[in-house]
Formats: sequence, structure tokens, C-alpha cells
Amino acid sequence: MSNALHTILEHPEFTRGKCWEETTFEPGETILHEGDTSRDLYLIVSGVVRVNMTVDVSPEKHLESGLMEMTHGDTFGELNLFGIADRVATVVSMSTTKLIRMDGAALTAFMDRYPELGYPVLKDYLVKHADMLRIAKERIGSLYAERLSHE
Repeated sequence: MSNALHTILEHPEFTRGKCWEETTFEPGETILHEGDTSRDLYLIVSGVVRVNMTVDVSPEKHLESGLMEMTHGDTFGELNLFGIADRVATVVSMSTTKLIRMDGAALTAFMDRYPELGYPVLKDYLVKHADMLRIAKERIGSLYAERLSHE
């Protein structure tokens, strides 16, 4: 994450204890669950987390798919920042992990009040998610090509 989010965290009106807090998770602890409706945003200070998603293979069979691992400086939870949908993945701590948890409502209100500080954060997320979509497209293409080669 660029300095944009750090600038907000350091702003005197975005106060620790009211708008954000530092928290620690031990290995194996679930930080957030797929399907949750919280709007919190997380910044990884130290440690490693794994992002998992449930894949429905059939009505009776479900698999946990490890999508990616994230570490220092990475953020997660931004897809729910504006309360549009439920969480799309589960995030689990893989090591002792220190996070900054930002209250989503407080963050969006702050970015509305200070668009000159909020815009760079949103731009960072747009770039991040555009890259993730490109990677997903490549993976889906590879899976589809592999399936066609077996038919």
C-alpha cells in the first residue's frame, strides 16, 4: 500500500481508538469470514494471512480454495468498504499477524470529508483490483484451456 493510507492513519481527525485500532491474530485464527457483512478494512503491519474462498463443486461438495497470501503493507477488506455486498472470502492468519483494523464507515466518511486524501487511496485500490482481475482472467483461461484439452 502506498503512503496514501498511511497519510490518513496519521491525520489528527482519524483517531486511534475511534477510527482504527491495532490488533493481533495468532496462526490459524480467522480474521474475517466469507459472507460476513462488516465494512472494516485491514492493513497488515506484520505477519502473513491467507485468503480462502469456498468453491461449490456440487450441491453436496464444497472446497476451500487458497486464493493468495498477503503480508506486510497489503490491505484486505476494501471490497466491502462501501457496504455493497457480503465478504467474498475468508482470511486466516498464517503466522502471528499484527493488523490495523479501520472502521469502514469512519474511513469512508473521512474520505468524503477529505477527497484530496481519499482519492489516492481509491486509486491504489482500483489499480490493485485491476491487476487481480487480469490474474484471475489468466487463471480462468488456463483452466478452461486445460479442460478443453481433456475433452
